[in-house]
Amino acid sequence: MTIVEAIKTVLSKFKDGLPYTEIYKKIVEQKLYEFGAKDPQAIVRAKLRQHCYGVEYPSASPTKHFISDGGRGNKALYRIWDGQEKLSPKVANKKASGNELPEELIHQLHIDHINNIKNQMMDAIYNSDPGFFEKLVLKLLSRMGFGWDKDKSAFHVGGPNDRGIDGVIFEDQLGLDRVYIQAKRYGKNNGVGSSDVHRFIGAMNTKNANKGVFITSSYFTDGAMYEARDARNISLVLIDGERLSKHLLENGLGVSVAESYKIYTIDSDAFKDS
Repeated sequence: MTIVEAIKTVLSKFKDGLPYTEIYKKIVEQKLYEFGAKDPQAIVRAKLRQHCYGVEYPSASPTKHFISDGGRGNKALYRIWDGQEKLSPKVANKKASGNELPEELIHQLHIDHINNIKNQMMDAIYNSDPGFFEKLVLKLLSRMGFGWDKDKSAFHVGGPNDRGIDGVIFEDQLGLDRVYIQAKRYGKNNGVGSSDVHRFIGAMNTKNANKGVFITSSYFTDGAMYEARDARNISLVLIDGERLSKHLLENGLGVSVAESYKIYTIDSDAFKDS
């Protein structure tokens, strides 16, 4: 019998649930599993968290057997999950209960770290020159795979007389297939409206263009998004500040890796006599 099977055997008789400390005691009392670890209660807790519905982190199991009431620390009650029950809003929205494994805390702290870096990144963009922003998005799109060559296919054409086009990317060496770029470095509370998108579409029409990307450091209003969807014979992609920061981070623009940590999980097969 595995630890998970032992836990399920115990909880099958306690519909209201038990804390992990009591589950451990019942396993020992019923001689369901023989522990060899120095801290066997921590093993039971780890298995409960790994297989607990609503608990997600990289090394958690995709197979869920248990559900928690969200109590703090060793007061949290675990029950067998029926595959149907949903977490209450109170439990689902709780950030930390004091019952998390180190892997869970690392995962949540990493998410917080990423959000903090994104905020710093956008703050730097808000305080940059508009011309720099236009060049930055061209470099980003090149890194994302637009253009026939990441160093030679993107051209910055923005300026006082840019006629609504800030950049162009050649998809082939002859420039027969092109993607036109508009970049608006707006403050986070100043959204891009339908008139901005309409002007960009008009500029693309003068070029007989059918591909465009509109990038802003802020957000697009509902009217702007409708204008983009309604454009005829044009594929127009809108990228707002949130999506922009995500792409910058994923493509290593404006950031560098300070440190990397490995998260390990046990390979059960390695401890079997094959």
